[in-house]
Amino acid sequence: MLFEKSIPMQTKPFSVGVRIEHLQESVNESLYGEFKDNPFLPVGEYQLSYRDREGNGVYTFCMCPGGTVVPSASEENTVVTNGMSEFARNGKNANAAVAVSVSEKDFGSSPLDGMYFAREIEKRAFELAGRDYRAPATTVGGFMRGKPTLESAITPTFARGLSECDFTKLFNDKINSMLMTGLMDFGRKMRCFKDESAVMTAPETRTSSPLRILRNGELVSPSVSNLYPCGEGAGYAGGITSAAVDGIKTAYKIMENYSPEQ
Repeated sequence: MLFEKSIPMQTKPFSVGVRIEHLQESVNESLYGEFKDNPFLPVGEYQLSYRDREGNGVYTFCMCPGGTVVPSASEENTVVTNGMSEFARNGKNANAAVAVSVSEKDFGSSPLDGMYFAREIEKRAFELAGRDYRAPATTVGGFMRGKPTLESAITPTFARGLSECDFTKLFNDKINSMLMTGLMDFGRKMRCFKDESAVMTAPETRTSSPLRILRNGELVSPSVSNLYPCGEGAGYAGGITSAAVDGIKTAYKIMENYSPEQ
């Protein structure tokens, strides 16, 4: 609707990938070694990244200790994954996004091109997994060998169930290649990433907004005087905390403009 009303916006880089699940015990052991069961240590979590010589990046995002992979589709006949942890972080599995950075070089420069790029992956995931809202998935070993399988000691947590899938039918060559390279690099940094039974559930397409609704120095749209684009959906944040900070900043600006005496 905003695009049709000529509200200024532009495409922006975002990321596409999978959710990876390990046993939380394996994550703890990778981080703490012989002290993995020490009750005074927090539940293990990680943040990893890799960048190749061409500047292509892959990274872990929104790591959920003791968490669950959850369905997050916002449109019919699509599949989208995300992750969450409950307060106690005491689930058997840990999960995180493993996401590859994509930009207008991959999907085009029109403001909505990134959104359409992500939507096509989400629709393709729905088709490949059997059109019943299961998610396409494979183990790391199956992905690396090009022989998808779900035989694993890890019990996946995605509530709708999984469907064995060849990711070459879901993602383009760049995304698959960067996922492979990233996983190998992460395996050199953390032992749990060498586990070929880790489960990859796809797709993770909502790490951040694929577009940005433009605003000026007063945080207002340049074309509509009372429109304040803010937060993650408008392209100014990439997670809960940064979205909250941008929301507070925008709220202060609105107060400044409408109640300057206070």
